Formats: sequence, C-alpha cells, structure tokens
Amino acid sequence: MLMAEKPSYIELEQRISDLEALLHAFILSEKSLQESENRYRRITEAITDYIFTVRIENGQPRDTVHGSACEAVTGYSADEFHKDPYLWIRMVPEEDRNIIRDQIARILSKQKPDPIEHRIVRKDAVVRWVRNTAVPNFDRDGNLISYDGLIRDITDIKEAEFKREELVRDLQSALSKVKQLSGLLPICAACKKIRNDQGYWQQIEAYIHEHSDAEFSHSICPECFKRLYPELTPPKDNKS
Repeated sequence: MLMAEKPSYIELEQRISDLEALLHAFILSEKSLQESENRYRRITEAITDYIFTVRIENGQPRDTVHGSACEAVTGYSADEFHKDPYLWIRMVPEEDRNIIRDQIARILSKQKPDPIEHRIVRKDAVVRWVRNTAVPNFDRDGNLISYDGLIRDITDIKEAEFKREELVRDLQSALSKVKQLSGLLPICAACKKIRNDQGYWQQIEAYIHEHSDAEFSHSICPECFKRLYPELTPPKDNKS
C-alpha cells in the first residue's frame, strides 16, 4: 500500500494562500451583496411615487395595473392589486372613501378630475397620506376606456402642514389673550380717573384691568400714609 507523500512546507503555504484568497473573495462577495441590499433599501425607502391604470368596461372598473413601485408606497405588490381590483378602495379609511368615489364619479361622467388628497392604510397598518392624480382615456366614440393615475406619498408634507396649523392656532390663542394699551389716554389731573371710549370716567385701576392683563394689589405709600393718618405717624426723633 502506497503512502501519500506529506505536502512540503511550500505546498502548505500555497494551500493556505489559496484558502485565504477564497475567503477574501467570499468576504468581498458578501460585502458587495450587503451593499447592494442596503442600496436597494435606500432607493425603495426614497420612492414616493408610482403610476397605476384602471381599465373600464361598461362604465365599471374592470381591473387595475399598478407600477412595481406601489409596494414601496403601499406595502402591497403589483400582483396583489391585479388579483384584487377593489384592494385600492379598501386601503382607504372609511372616512376618506367619499373623496375617492367623487373622483371616480367625475371620471365616469367625463369631467376633468382634480387631484385629491386622502389617507391610505398600508399593508403593515401604517397610515400614510397620498395625492391621487387621475387622467381619463377615451376611445374614438368618447367612451371612457381607462384612466391613468399617479400616486404620490405626501405624508411628510401633510405632517408639516399640521404642525404649522397647530402653531398658528397656538399663536392666535396667545395673541387673543394679549391686551395692549396704546394711544393718548385722557386722564384727570386731579383724581387721576381715565375717560374711556364711551366718554365715562373710570378709576385708573379698572381701566387698565379692562385693557390689559395687569392685576392690582393695593397698598399705601409713606407720603399718603402721613397725609391720611397723621395721628399714626410716629414723630421724628429730634436729636441735638
């Protein structure tokens, strides 16, 4: 029986070098694959628009074809939309469905539909805002045969609008609580009453209270105390 010769040191070095090269190539391949997956995920996350087409037969939607980007926006694949023509309307919350119905009614009545904004519930139950723009297509006899649409995710825009509206409401509420005194105030030189807009004379405290948020606490200054209560004013200590 022939015994296999032991590999020489040089051969072992070469084998190790070959294995290291294979390992390096594998790591690069894995890294490249990971980078490709990350790039695809970033591109997918950045997609906010997709196109769809609804085919009409006898005045009713027959089927829908959604662009592949629909999955990034809605979570549903184009195949899922194709198999279920009414999936789109079910994605829309009940409170917003009349917006869709009105748009479809305008299309079916050959009126130019305006872009609409409404919410959708993604497959993962996340609620998003979209702008839905539809363009009807007619045959030579003027019959509606389909309409094309563009769906754009506008969630970030709507959230910014909501925050701006909330800020405006807060500012308006704050301003409504702010009262300012301005202009020339007619004041009595003797009793210090102020004549109001109706021509009546008011105590200065009452007038300021009505025209500002100032509150008053009453006390008495030393000069008035001496004048009003001289008997209670302690005598000065005369020192020679």
